[in-house]
Amino acid sequence: MSLASQPFPEVKIERCTGCGRCVAACPERLFTLEVTGYRKHAALPAPERCTQCGKCLVECPFNALS
Repeated sequence: MSLASQPFPEVKIERCTGCGRCVAACPERLFTLEVTGYRKHAALPAPERCTQCGKCLVECPFNALS
């Protein structure tokens, strides 16, 4: 499936370790890190601003973004 067929990246919280690589990779600075319970994970609060550059997908070593 190509990136263009998806409206924006989706964070799979169960796979996300909260490493912050997607936060650092995003040129638009759209990702944040949030805490749920005792776990940190990435979040995309304004997905409509995503330019679909794909840098976050490439940087995530845990396949936590789709």
